Amino acid sequence: MAKRIVIIGAGLAGTTAAREFSERGQAVTLVDPAAGETSERPPLSKHLFDDSRYHLPFHLKSGELITFVRDRATEITLAEAAAQSQQAGPTSADSIAGTVHLVTGERLDFTHCILATGMEANRPEIPDYPDALPVYNLAEAEWIREFVAESDGPLNVGVLGSGYLGMEVATSAVAAGHEATVYLRGDEPLRKQLSAPVRQALFERHKDAGVKFVAHTSSPDEIQANTHNLFVTSVGARPALIPIDGDRPAEAWEVNEKLATSHAGIWAAGDCALLTAGPYALDHPWACEPVAESHGKYLAEQLTGTTEEAEEPWRDVPWHWSFQGPEKVFTAGLTSPDATDTIIRHDPSGRKFQVFHFDGPSPDAALIGVETLNWPPMQAAARRVLAGNNKPSRAQIDDPEFDFKAHSRL
Repeated sequence: MAKRIVIIGAGLAGTTAAREFSERGQAVTLVDPAAGETSERPPLSKHLFDDSRYHLPFHLKSGELITFVRDRATEITLAEAAAQSQQAGPTSADSIAGTVHLVTGERLDFTHCILATGMEANRPEIPDYPDALPVYNLAEAEWIREFVAESDGPLNVGVLGSGYLGMEVATSAVAAGHEATVYLRGDEPLRKQLSAPVRQALFERHKDAGVKFVAHTSSPDEIQANTHNLFVTSVGARPALIPIDGDRPAEAWEVNEKLATSHAGIWAAGDCALLTAGPYALDHPWACEPVAESHGKYLAEQLTGTTEEAEEPWRDVPWHWSFQGPEKVFTAGLTSPDATDTIIRHDPSGRKFQVFHFDGPSPDAALIGVETLNWPPMQAAARRVLAGNNKPSRAQIDDPEFDFKAHSRL
């Protein structure tokens, strides 16, 4: 029988996969209450307080090969062909891998299912700021932008959390002429995201720009009332998970190097996928926009390609970008916030630099990741090098005469 592909989640991974399937002539059903609406999320925090583009329209239209089901999936059962399926046509117990159950009680049988449910923001309560909210979807961003537009003058913005999103909110506020205070659990921001040289450089530059920091905030209860006009939280997110035959993982769906889960006929992509095999396996989801898009494209190729294509693992170089006021930081490949055995290379001005990560301390250790601060052309070079077959050794990077950009074009 023909493939019945169901994608659960209309974020970047799900909509990318649906578009790619459609271009390959494969019909898909996309399940999400917001299917067909703007789904791009990461840029929301970067330009929250100015008039520049603060979200990218990422629409997907229904058509001959794309069907939207604006509903929420509640669970998946395996190898059960539903008698009252929303999809018409003959079914076969041998070919139907499972059934998606919807809130309305309707069912969707599938031969292939892609979980692309993304993440849900953690929402801590701040006693003295009951209207505090994260900027994790378009509605939240629009509410804040309207609040800013209706204000008579500069705002005093509080931010709980100091990861990428929190720092983007704080720095965009200061760049637009507002005050911003970031409440830290420890003594510096970006502790879980970036290595010490990069995060410390950003910390100093953000302080110089006017961002205020309150260290060692162990509880939201410690945040004083009547200080901030607006409060934004950024204390992480967790994958939105749908149980499969009653199985719901503690963190995310573990997938192999082909993004397949342990359940036959089911794959996971984007922020709800935890890659356990391959060169870019991690102990947590990658949770970044380029990876979500890459996963969506890869699965469309996998499930519609030739046998030879289907044997290829996912191997795109993961990368991430964060614009924090005027500061631009990028990562590519495998980098660690706790890395100490690294090599730093600056440009002549001293304000731009890269941190190179290796798979060991020996001179012949291989390059596995690069962090780049305020040097976009060299970030592009890092991505080319990591994607190629001519990665420089530690000894080469350590040589002051070595031209990394020229090497990236070999």
